[in-house]
Amino acid sequence: MLKAIISSKKYWITVCFIGLGFVIVFSVVEHIMQYGGIALDSFVEEKINNGQWIRYVVSRLIGGLVYGMIMGYYFEQKKRKTNR
Repeated sequence: MLKAIISSKKYWITVCFIGLGFVIVFSVVEHIMQYGGIALDSFVEEKINNGQWIRYVVSRLIGGLVYGMIMGYYFEQKKRKTNR
């Protein structure tokens, strides 16, 4: 079942949407927790001007991909079991 789910185009579309949603929610919550609100000037100074933007973007992409793959697999497996 793993191979059938992973080779499905619908699975990868689900992974992209779930991963993107995760990245957005996680980044906003982390930003609010770290800076105590919306502080774009501090964020730009710390992440972009100090050269940490590559690490920031790569970590978000990897985290979103992993979370999207896990949750997408769960939803596809659940849907296939229900359709039996």
